[in-house]
Amino acid sequence: MRVEAFFLAIILLLPGCMSEDEEVPVTFNGLNLEGSETYRFTLESADGDLWSMDEQKGKVVILVFMFTRCENTCPVTSQNIKMAQDTLTEEELEKISIVSVTVDWRTDSPSKLQNWTEERGYDWPHLTGSEDALKMVYDTYGVGPFEESDDSEEGYTVAHTSPTYILDSDLKGRVVWSDFDFPVDLFVEDVRTVLDNY
Repeated sequence: MRVEAFFLAIILLLPGCMSEDEEVPVTFNGLNLEGSETYRFTLESADGDLWSMDEQKGKVVILVFMFTRCENTCPVTSQNIKMAQDTLTEEELEKISIVSVTVDWRTDSPSKLQNWTEERGYDWPHLTGSEDALKMVYDTYGVGPFEESDDSEEGYTVAHTSPTYILDSDLKGRVVWSDFDFPVDLFVEDVRTVLDNY
């Protein structure tokens, strides 16, 4: 009787031994995209070169949407990305590709993006392209920019949603943060979860 009780206690203390094939579900702080397929785009970088999503395979991709004339939401998102970048280790950053795509194709030329990048000290690629090329990106990633008239020199501003995506090393969607001012510590946790699991 004592032997049976002993083995019963061991089984209760080691439940993992009874369910070796069961995977512990991965949890995220942002919205779990559950490995959804993503649109693989190629756009022009601020340095004039082409940047291809397919060439990022093998790295975790952080995908941001912004535009240089944005005065409210975009600076917050970009600064949050910079803070996340500064939090991650060099070893982690070697496995990560950060990229932002403009939502203002009319104004954000490569040279304007280059100046904007240098002024703020960001070192990740900022992309632009033709209206048609960008529209497909906007539609598939749920950005939805639309122009609104204002009294600026350009005569308009761009309203848009602010999703920030984390794609895994197979370029599948793992997490999206929809708020422009996301908590950086929780975002970094999600990046590390993707790095550790995918």
